[in-house]
Amino acid sequence: MSGRESERAVLGSADIARLTGVRRPAVSNWRRRYADFPRPVSGSSTNPLFSLAEVERWCRDHGKSFEADAAERLWQRIQAGVHGVRTAEFLAHAGLALTGGSANGSGLAEPDARWAPLLAGVADTAGDYPPLELYERLCARFTAERERAGALDERVAAAMAEIAGAGAGAVVLDPACGSGGLLHAAAERGARVLWGQDVDPAHAVIARSRLLLAGSDCETAAGDTLRADGFSGRTADVVLCDPPFRDRDWGYAELAEDARWVYGQPPRGEGELAWVQHCLARVRPGGRVVVRMPAAAADRPSGRRVRAALVSSGALRMVAELPGGDGPATAHVWVLDRPRNAEPGYGDAEPVLTVAGVRDTRDLVRLWRHRHRPEDGLEHGAGEGPAVAAASVSDLVASGMDLRPAPAREAGLEDAGSAYAQLRTKLVTTLGTVAGLPPELIATPVDGGDGHNGADAPTIAELVASGAVEIHQAPLGAAVDRGPLAVLTYRDLREGAAPSGQGQEVPGRVVIRAGDVVAAVGGRSLARLAGEADEGAALGPRLVLLRCDGERIDPGYLAGVLSSAAVASEEPGQRSRSARFDPRAVRVPAIPVEHQRAHAEAMRRLVETREHLARLAALGDRLAQMGGRGLAKGTLGVGEEPR
Repeated sequence: MSGRESERAVLGSADIARLTGVRRPAVSNWRRRYADFPRPVSGSSTNPLFSLAEVERWCRDHGKSFEADAAERLWQRIQAGVHGVRTAEFLAHAGLALTGGSANGSGLAEPDARWAPLLAGVADTAGDYPPLELYERLCARFTAERERAGALDERVAAAMAEIAGAGAGAVVLDPACGSGGLLHAAAERGARVLWGQDVDPAHAVIARSRLLLAGSDCETAAGDTLRADGFSGRTADVVLCDPPFRDRDWGYAELAEDARWVYGQPPRGEGELAWVQHCLARVRPGGRVVVRMPAAAADRPSGRRVRAALVSSGALRMVAELPGGDGPATAHVWVLDRPRNAEPGYGDAEPVLTVAGVRDTRDLVRLWRHRHRPEDGLEHGAGEGPAVAAASVSDLVASGMDLRPAPAREAGLEDAGSAYAQLRTKLVTTLGTVAGLPPELIATPVDGGDGHNGADAPTIAELVASGAVEIHQAPLGAAVDRGPLAVLTYRDLREGAAPSGQGQEVPGRVVIRAGDVVAAVGGRSLARLAGEADEGAALGPRLVLLRCDGERIDPGYLAGVLSSAAVASEEPGQRSRSARFDPRAVRVPAIPVEHQRAHAEAMRRLVETREHLARLAALGDRLAQMGGRGLAKGTLGVGEEPR
């Protein structure tokens, strides 16, 4: 990399911490302690970006380690030169450059002319760096920094491919391939033929480029799989899939009579059950399907009929929790075999293996291989590993087709007691964590009309008029539809999710920057301080964006005030409860900006307290159910009760 190119590369505080081998608070400490620490060159007050060259020089001058190889420097240049929401498109063209491919027929537009120096940089770096390793590094950084929360973990992908039997000679399809993680895992296990499709042409190209560089051929298609299947008429030996979660726009109305719905019409809000049936339709009779599913799909009342058909026909073989924290699992893996009969039968289906408390994905593979004697598949002592149960069709019918794995279901005394003790210890530990979260707050006197608090505080509309805040809304016609632009929707804001909408470029589109504050018009939703995952996305309908003058208003403080006002607007007895919540009318106490930052931190801790308490409630509910079930069945007792 030339000196001029190095000067253009930028990095954030998290990057500096990673490259210097310290924790992120240490970087903040350096900024406070050292007057000569480099000043931000771009970004925002909440997400400052620094010149890589300046940081490297500073670290060298102060005796700090700084490890950034050619691939890392290239990535930092890409961050500086490519708009956030177009990173996937750039990486797709980089993949074509490395493999000698063409964008013709891929659905990709020609590369932006401004990317020419960066694409040349990819080729130059590949001259001194193995192309496969370089591309994998770039794709890994993209996945870590830009893709949605909960992106598929490599270890989970490997376990799914193992369970599916995607080994030597297998024909493998992934109908929602993303950047190719599951296909890559299948290729590493010797799969012979690889097919992948994704709604985003850039992701389909990235997936194929990764596999070509790894020495495996792959056929990919771009488009909406459920509506326009690029592999219609073909069947695979194995189907692996990580479908989009919570996708209500999957084609409920137009696909109502589709022949793939052998197990019943998927409900409007159960798009994941549409993907499961699509996968079964694209695997040969006797072939295997492994799908990552949201945990909620296991017991939603609306999907009960489809789940019943999958269980009764013998198609569903295993439902297992995936690792993901101390609280209730957020994702499961479903293993299904396509029945050899054309229509689902309702005979004597095998029990469904349910697995809870998974900490190591290798346990899933061992349990599947020993599914007829699950205890042989675990290397742990009693109670230390996953809780396994075989749920018969009659048991599942009695439970209303609740497929959630029950940790102590049908467990013996020793297993049930150990599982209960572990869960109780976890709850007590979590209680200790929550106890230290709420900030200590003191009462402050009501002001005498200077705007520090109370009814005389300025409204956001008044702050806009004074120039302290800018306010923006999406232009008319900026609907969320199909298009190349990522859009933050009202639902994303409510659920705390990454931008999931898609839209077209229209005049006046509002593009989110890190450090902006996004609020809903209508209340209920907490305001959001935009971070890196939101940067570059467009603002959706029913949302407003507030951009602060950092010298006068701290954005974190403003987000906290707006969140508090939105929650208060929904409380009983509030006059605004039935009215439309208007962020412009919210009053913002005028306190010094340094105090605002302290208030913002206290508000953040209060939000974190609420979130931990919600998880604690779920943990307590699970503990009460497990203990009550064990006491009722006699598998748990109190103290030294005789048996």
